[in-house]
Amino acid sequence: MKPSKALTIGLGCLALGLATSYAEEATSSRMWTDKQGRQVKATFVGLDGDKISIQTDAGQIFTFALSNLSAEDQNIAKTLKPAATYIAVNATIGQAAMAIDAAVKKGLDRGAATIQKNNATIMADVSLSDERKKADMRVVPAANKLMSDEQFARRVYLDIVGRIPSHDEVSTFLADSSKSKRAELIDTLLNSPGYNSHAYNYFAEMLRVKDDLEQDNLRGTPYINWLQTQIETNRPWNEMVSDMLTADGKMWHNGAAGYLLRDAGMPLDNLANTMAIFLGTDVACAQCHDHPFADWTQHQFYEMAAFFGATTTDIRTAQRRKTREKGAMAMNAAMDVRNKLMPEIEKMIEAGGGDIRRERNGLENFIGANQWSISDSQTNTLKLPFDYKYKNAKPNDPVAPKLITWSKSDTASGAYKSSKSKKEENLRATFANWLTHPENPRFAMSIANRMWKRAFGVAVSEPVTNIDDPEKASNPELLKHLAKEMIRVKFNLKEFMRIVYNTQTYQREATIEEVPMGEPYYFQGPLLRRLTAEQAWDSYMTMVLGNPDAYKKPLEDLYGRSIDLDLTSEKLDAKTVLMKYAAYRKMGEKERELTGGGLEMAGKDMMAEKMEGAAPADSMMEGKSLSFGGMTLRRAAELEQPARGGHFLTEFGQSQRMLIDGGSKAGSVPQVLMMMNGNGQQMLTSPSSLLFRTMEKATEPAGKVESVFLSVLGRRPTAPEQEIAKRNIDAAGPDAYSNLIWALINTREFIFVQ
Repeated sequence: MKPSKALTIGLGCLALGLATSYAEEATSSRMWTDKQGRQVKATFVGLDGDKISIQTDAGQIFTFALSNLSAEDQNIAKTLKPAATYIAVNATIGQAAMAIDAAVKKGLDRGAATIQKNNATIMADVSLSDERKKADMRVVPAANKLMSDEQFARRVYLDIVGRIPSHDEVSTFLADSSKSKRAELIDTLLNSPGYNSHAYNYFAEMLRVKDDLEQDNLRGTPYINWLQTQIETNRPWNEMVSDMLTADGKMWHNGAAGYLLRDAGMPLDNLANTMAIFLGTDVACAQCHDHPFADWTQHQFYEMAAFFGATTTDIRTAQRRKTREKGAMAMNAAMDVRNKLMPEIEKMIEAGGGDIRRERNGLENFIGANQWSISDSQTNTLKLPFDYKYKNAKPNDPVAPKLITWSKSDTASGAYKSSKSKKEENLRATFANWLTHPENPRFAMSIANRMWKRAFGVAVSEPVTNIDDPEKASNPELLKHLAKEMIRVKFNLKEFMRIVYNTQTYQREATIEEVPMGEPYYFQGPLLRRLTAEQAWDSYMTMVLGNPDAYKKPLEDLYGRSIDLDLTSEKLDAKTVLMKYAAYRKMGEKERELTGGGLEMAGKDMMAEKMEGAAPADSMMEGKSLSFGGMTLRRAAELEQPARGGHFLTEFGQSQRMLIDGGSKAGSVPQVLMMMNGNGQQMLTSPSSLLFRTMEKATEPAGKVESVFLSVLGRRPTAPEQEIAKRNIDAAGPDAYSNLIWALINTREFIFVQ
């Protein structure tokens, strides 16, 4: 029953907006009656003095005077246990979150019924021994209980901004008595620089973003900067992807060009990656032969690749094509720039006392980096491979572009109707328009499935790179609903995740039992999962720097400005090349100048405690980075991509950016050694560390112990933990605090997202 307008007005309710109730004790809906006999079906939320809050089945929360209810309902309200917490959010977010919760519940109920039925069949099978029956029986899934504020704070910080909350952040949240504090924290974190940093880490791993592209001196820095800017401005996902697929020119002129230049000269590999990343479709096998486990054929693969058949990723190839198309009128400056300029460059270097033998290779690579540029010609050159063996075509036959379909009805959708251009110079735009169209059968579903996995540790359809049949997902209705939500929010990933984080499903305790291989997960709550390498490192940076987002990588645009040469210009001369090369070589020196200062420089209280009116440390260190033990102290997103061998990030499984989603969460002996004895551990337990200095502000041992627990685990110690710490302090004295920090960062509680 929907609340009547008369009841709403008569009660004088204040509509707080749609919300999700998180009461375990008060989840049952009942009929509430006012003194005039009007009724509404709603769930009890709680009492606040002489006011009552109830939540309708539609999700709307009303707060009004308890005395407006009938005497019987007033007495009932006084006996009910209030909800642990609830989230007051705007109507759209609340409705969307509740719809997702409803889809999850249907899947969970269906899964529970199936398992109960299977268990009954097993128990009734007289041919099975008791031991076999026990082994075959499965636990019937049920929704996990709702997590505490301490658990929520730690999880939401790790999931949204990629780090644990600082001591002050968790203390402030726990002290807040507002019923809407969870929603407010979600909004705060989504709008923070930390969200941008953490989201970048995810997409950089997915897109295999690297600093060193291993082609001449070509670096991915402009691509990295472009991707970070798109995230910071919350650019819609479909627009980002379209830009990456249709970008022209050099990377430092158009950062989106980095996507195709990441696989420069390898269009077939790039297509396979494109299909897997953006459409959740694994066609890699079809590059060499018909797919053995799916319906994709090699001919279909080449038809899709033909959309990139007129595209080149280097100037020399583009010039050769133009030469064939236009004859002698084509410019060949890019092909012979080395031969034209290098003799003069060598003379200038020798005249200046330099050694050309040492400089030649670097100079040639410097010039060579400028050959990598995306362009389209008027000719589609793609042909079938020389060893093509199927009867529908011959080896080396030209291939016309054609879009794949997943079902016979797909071609009737807007994605196919709006993608009709066959002009070679427009092929990539045609492909991008089809791929990113809201009615593409897989585009919205693929990114929604990926975003769900970010929050829950497992996707609705696994693996995320191969949604071969949505009906085989663990919850097909949920997967389709998430895809529709992604379209409804117009591919606004931040808004989509805001809805997910506000669901009751997300705010349940983590499932700690391992899901049996091959069996579906019904989303009783998020899965228990280990921190990623970036989350672990950024959490260390939080304990060391206090505000890690204040420390940014320097000189972001220096690479593009120093290396840019127009190889097609006849005006390019040796002097210009040498001037830019000199600036390029000084980049490392300039970056080193902006790194300095140790642990004692971190935190806003740096000189302020010693000098009245002094600027806080964050502003004094603006544009600079601190260091410890040879490590630059910045967030993972602000360091080299990926980190070099031996770095904390590498040892903890940071992707080397060779494979899609290539990060690892597997444990290893080097990880254990680094946590126990490495530079990271020494950094945290040093008396100069911000973690240690924050602890020292407490005057009593119990307060110091609580400070360490809040800083490392995001919660206060239990009574037994306080007692254990007290015994160690009595025995070891001041050294016990370093031992306590060491012990906590080596616990499973620290290294896992609960």
